[in-house]
Amino acid sequence: MRKRTFTPEFKAKVIIELLKGEKELSQLASEHEIAPNQLRNWKSEFLENAANAFDNKKDEKLKESLKSSEAEKDDLYKKVGQLTTQVDWLKKNLKNSLDLIGRVNLLRAQKDSKELPLSTVAELLDVNRTSAYYKSKSPSETELAIKDSIDRMHTDNPSWGSQADFKSICGIQGFDIGRLKTRRYMQDMDIHAIYPKPNLSKPAKGHKIYPYLLRNVDIVRPNQAWSIDITYIRLKHGFVYLTAIIDWHSRLIVVWELDDTLSTNMVKSALEKAFSVAKPETLNSDQGSQFTGHEYISFVENHRVKISMDGKSRWADNIMIERWFRTLKYDEVYLKDYVNIRDARKQIGDFIHSYNFEKLHSALGYQTPAENYYPVLLGITA
Repeated sequence: MRKRTFTPEFKAKVIIELLKGEKELSQLASEHEIAPNQLRNWKSEFLENAANAFDNKKDEKLKESLKSSEAEKDDLYKKVGQLTTQVDWLKKNLKNSLDLIGRVNLLRAQKDSKELPLSTVAELLDVNRTSAYYKSKSPSETELAIKDSIDRMHTDNPSWGSQADFKSICGIQGFDIGRLKTRRYMQDMDIHAIYPKPNLSKPAKGHKIYPYLLRNVDIVRPNQAWSIDITYIRLKHGFVYLTAIIDWHSRLIVVWELDDTLSTNMVKSALEKAFSVAKPETLNSDQGSQFTGHEYISFVENHRVKISMDGKSRWADNIMIERWFRTLKYDEVYLKDYVNIRDARKQIGDFIHSYNFEKLHSALGYQTPAENYYPVLLGITA
């Protein structure tokens, strides 16, 4: 079968249609017969190069770059030994720098490249070569209904695992599903049961685990402590992930981000927006891969923010964001049927704005989160 090629004009047209948010990524992929992950790669490339459209000096920069490349070319022949050492270092440390999704996407981006055999790239990235050819399918209505049930049950009963969930789904709701598929769905949704496990102090291989810093700490001011976490949001014909950051003192949702990919990029984007508003003294998260990877750790530490992490399976350590997710699910998500990611972003955005600026909290003396957060941020006595 002849390999398909796509013009830059076609790629731009498809990505612009995706960014409008009127159609899901999976729907566009199906219409154009393109792998969903290829669309994700196009989207990332499009956004990374968007600033070039406003750069009037790009031709001059290109000439300078070409001139510099010629000089560098002469030096490359002298660095064979050094490059060999660097490749060995890369194989050992790349796994700490990119999460699995990032490495798989990088592998898929190399499919059409002739620079290196795909098997070599897969070995360097420490992923299975077959990942480059996997084509995901749009979830069925049954799968979405089951995942919605799992999400509701986990929200109400965070200690339930795949065995309890699948018995409830089969016995009460009548779905034909086994425990293994239930467990796979929970992994897709980044849902994990809360229960004690052995070797709790042993960190994941290659990942640095930080201690929990907020136990018995008296939170008395905004930006003293933030929490960040990710939750699953269902759509009418798919699902997305929501990253949210909450200020412990005021209960304000400082920043939120919605994306169709569960990756570190979504978390980093949320942090960039949040740190442009303010910086906390301590940022707490769970021990998920998005929060233990090198990219997240280095980004937070470079902004001189203390990193705190929940104890393994201790959801109560991140109670502020967990309670807010429950409020979001019952007061907004479970009452709606979002058509697409654009619709979800609009309605969830409206809910968060109402929560921040209109909802009164008894714990805050019947004030809104915004009334407790922004006056202090601006140096005004509330």
